[in-house]
Amino acid sequence: KLFSEDAKPTACKLCHGSMGNGNGSLARRMEPPPRNFTCQPVMQDFPDGQLFWIIKNGSKGTVVPAHKFFLGKEQILQLILHIRS
Repeated sequence: KLFSEDAKPTACKLCHGSMGNGNGSLARRMEPPPRNFTCQPVMQDFPDGQLFWIIKNGSKGTVVPAHKFFLGKEQILQLILHIRS
């Protein structure tokens, strides 16, 4: 539910899609496109610490917003577990 609806300022699903494959309803307008979390070669070398930092602080050069004002450490860790599943 956090990935799909509750994450603020923007729910992850809107960009990354409900399955995390980068085809969310807002993805078509984004450059660079949202990361495909289902791509094993991309995600296997992507450390959890880097995911944590990006979710917390946003990602320069992309539209990923900083979630640090709305999500606590435990919620960010829950998102990472969801992304990894």
